[in-house]
Amino acid sequence: MRKIVSTFVGVIMMMLASAAFAYPAHLNGDSNYILCDGNKGTGYYVDRSSLNVKQYTPPIYIIAVNIVRVPDADMGKTKISDVKTHYFLYKYNVREMYVPAEGDSDYDWRLLKPRGSYAETGISMPAGEIAFYLAYNLRFYGEKAGYGDSFYDKI
Repeated sequence: MRKIVSTFVGVIMMMLASAAFAYPAHLNGDSNYILCDGNKGTGYYVDRSSLNVKQYTPPIYIIAVNIVRVPDADMGKTKISDVKTHYFLYKYNVREMYVPAEGDSDYDWRLLKPRGSYAETGISMPAGEIAFYLAYNLRFYGEKAGYGDSFYDKI
């Protein structure tokens, strides 16, 4: 019985370890493409070279960055299937991050709560955190959103 339990625990640990490293931290080993999220086999990478500070009026900042989509990245695929520009508005004095709300208005922004659900934050939260860190070498939400040192080490 002990041997069966040990084997079962070993298999579970290997599955967890393989899931943790399913998506490469950098697409094709290129440090310009930083993993911001992986979901259902698809990897999403922030393109460091596309970073563009649109507004710098402290404590308000707006940053644009391209995010590339790579289907089957968890299986080692590296072909980019989609590139989209994402915009982030930061209110540094109150530590609030926003993304454009649905629609075409330039003035409607939706708050990304630091502990919001995946449905609320999706790839936007980690991408916005990476964009701010790339632009200013400062953590925005940091630990408040669950981003530890290992998150920033890959940037």
